[in-house]
Amino acid sequence: MKAEKWKYVLSSMMIAVPVLIFWILVNTRTEEMKLTGGMTTGHLMVISGIQTVLLIVVHLFCLFLTMKDKGNQNQSKKAIGIVFWIVPIISFLVNATCAKAVFDLEFDLTFFNFLFQGLLFVLIGNYLPKCRRNHTLGIKVKWALRNDENWNATHRFGGNVWVFGGLVLLILAFISEHVSFVMFLPVFLIMIFAPILYSYLYYRKQKVAGTYTEDADNPYKTTGKYVRVIVIVIVVAAALLLTTGSFKIQYNDSDFTIEAACWSDLTVRYDEIEDIEYLEQYRKGDREMGFGSIKLGMGHFHNQEFGDYTLYAYNKTSQGVRLTVNGETIVISAEDETATKAIYEELSARMK
Repeated sequence: MKAEKWKYVLSSMMIAVPVLIFWILVNTRTEEMKLTGGMTTGHLMVISGIQTVLLIVVHLFCLFLTMKDKGNQNQSKKAIGIVFWIVPIISFLVNATCAKAVFDLEFDLTFFNFLFQGLLFVLIGNYLPKCRRNHTLGIKVKWALRNDENWNATHRFGGNVWVFGGLVLLILAFISEHVSFVMFLPVFLIMIFAPILYSYLYYRKQKVAGTYTEDADNPYKTTGKYVRVIVIVIVVAAALLLTTGSFKIQYNDSDFTIEAACWSDLTVRYDEIEDIEYLEQYRKGDREMGFGSIKLGMGHFHNQEFGDYTLYAYNKTSQGVRLTVNGETIVISAEDETATKAIYEELSARMK
């Protein structure tokens, strides 16, 4: 199936439009704006540009694989249409993150991310049963790929699971960020593996009934191998990002450094610390730029108590150490209350 060329051009342009708008708005400022953690608007412009280039590459690569798949020659137009517009929508969300950090926009980014994901999964779930057998779209397991009856049954079931998962994510949008992150991975894994298990059990049922027959010729075999490898890599990478990450503090004679995995390090001189406070409890607020997982959150955050601030925190710890450094707020929460208290005592002693 050959899609109209204008769709390739328009969808790619829609990926670039948000970053161009962001750059234009940033350039209306008369001076460079410094954000928390030493990051500037210039840094964000470079980051957003790199992200946009990567999104366009991913977009075109996904379209190439989809259109090369012979199974999509008579594919549902609505199913193909989703492939064209998922990445452009993601581009808008990515640049909205940058805009929020620069212009201090008052909206809950975590809420909108979960809202978007929930709506997207509900939409995909509705179209899964309409998806014809192919190697790039849908649930790509061998029992379904080799048998139309199994494919159709698997995608009816998978569509229901994805709609249900999307509705759960919509509910999580209204819950605290920590709970949302804890719940996201189990929901995502159920959405991935429940249809696979169903397809296998349906295959076993077909074998017992003697109704399972495989295609003698499978013209999609080569494409399918590449797609399965890509899907596995994406799932593993997503799982690692959601479950990994760490940081530790290195104390030196005149300064200390927060050495972080998956995010930038931060060095602070002791004589630059204007104030220090031990927090028995605090609300992290919204992450505007940084790294977040089930374990921890790091980067540029915003809440009502501190405004814009820099955070390095393990999510299971409600206590924190608040530092005021050159007018900026930095909050640190270690693995547990004891370790967080130790950071406060160590820094308090070195400030004297």
